[in-house]
This record gives sequence, C-alpha cells and structure tokens, in this order.
Amino acid sequence: MKDGVHPTLAMAVDPERMERILERDKQEIEIEKETEKLESIFSTPSKKKEKIEIISRISRKYYELANGMVEDSQYSEAIDLYTKSIAMLRKAGNKKAVDSYFNRAIALAMMGYPKVALDDLKAITSVKPPKADFYFVKGQILESIGKEKLAAKMYKKSLDIDPGFYRATNSLEHMRLR
Repeated sequence: MKDGVHPTLAMAVDPERMERILERDKQEIEIEKETEKLESIFSTPSKKKEKIEIISRISRKYYELANGMVEDSQYSEAIDLYTKSIAMLRKAGNKKAVDSYFNRAIALAMMGYPKVALDDLKAITSVKPPKADFYFVKGQILESIGKEKLAAKMYKKSLDIDPGFYRATNSLEHMRLR
C-alpha cells in the first residue's frame, strides 16, 4: 500500500452486494412482522384455510430470501432462512418444504456438513415424481465423503430420469477416469 493511501470502507465493500444484503434484511424484518400478526389474527378454526395460505406465502418468502443469500455466498444465513421456511410449513400441517430442504442440503454441503445435508435429502426422498437434480446433488455429496460407489449409483439414477443431464454424465465420466 502506498504511503498516505488508506482504503475506505466504501472501496472495500461491493455497493451492489451491500444493497442486496440491506434489502434482504428489510424483507426479513417484514416477514417476521407478518408472522407475528399471523399468530394473533387467526386463532379460530374457521380461518384455517386462510392461515395455511398465509403460512405458505411466508415460507416462500423465506425461501426466496435464502436463495439470495446463497447467490452472495452467505451460506450460514441462507441455512437459517431455509430452516425458517421449513418451520413455517410445519405449522401448516403435513406440507413438505421440498425446495427448502433441497437448497438447505446444498448450502450445508457447501459449508462442509455433508452428513447433515444427506439428512435433509433423506427428508424429501419420497417426493414424486423424483427429480434428476435430487439424485445428482446426492451423488455429489456422497462423492465428497468418499462413497464413490453410492455416488455413481445416484448419478445413474439421475440419468435414468433425465438421460441428457450433462452434469451427471460428466461426474460419472470423471469418476471413471480416476
């Protein structure tokens, strides 16, 4: 660094990223206010359907905020928001937060928690119809912990669903070359 030149905080932070973070913080506060209102407004059974719709909407908002966190590599914050999304849908009854479990599993794997990520994938294993990316991600996680035979099996399942899934084909080929 040159003498007399000190980087300012504004130079050290990407202003667009900071704007996104501040906007997400504002949105999260609004969602939490909406959640608090939900508890006080709908205490009667006659409003159950309306309550479930609102809970589903709040869950989706948490999910979308979490996706934004992942885009900015804020994985631990994203995991917290995916968890809130899942918890909201649990309040609605038996609804599975498939997208939130799936994306939380990816974020957990990115943070270095592959076994916990596999638990999240296990929670949504029975989803019908099965999706190729589910098996691909499971294969990636299994491969990362050295379970290559199981990983290859997951990549093959992914290709059974979508024979043109390039990433699964590429992963299998990469494993064969090792």
